[in-house]
Amino acid sequence: MTQPLSRRDSILLLPALAAATARAQAPALPVLDTKVYHDKQIAYKGDEKHKGREFFNGATHTGYHVAMHETIIGPGLQTHPPHKHEHEELVIVMEGTLEMTNEGKSEVAETGSVIYFGSNQMHNARNVGTTPCRYYVLELRASA
Repeated sequence: MTQPLSRRDSILLLPALAAATARAQAPALPVLDTKVYHDKQIAYKGDEKHKGREFFNGATHTGYHVAMHETIIGPGLQTHPPHKHEHEELVIVMEGTLEMTNEGKSEVAETGSVIYFGSNQMHNARNVGTTPCRYYVLELRASA
């Protein structure tokens, strides 16, 4: 014979139920095909001071949600105010100098550097160079 759930047990189950409901209601992501994302075929949005473009946003064949975009920011500009989110990010600095701040600690990343931002950590980045900074971001978003 099963025992009824206590009020405490029911309250503990609510976050899991909410997450499962949200996942079930979210639109299915497209499964990414093998392809080349050609530079000239993906338009930028924004202006010369801050612009970007998305290469892809979808699910792998194993159901893992990944997204990749490029950002170019002018000298002295930051990407966005400090924020945090559940997913992790890998940032590859292609041109320029980017100061990354993570949980209040800053470090400069030059061309060719790779930055890893962990889950739920307060972070942002700022171009501390004298030329535009261009970088790619790979978002690792967990199961689709």
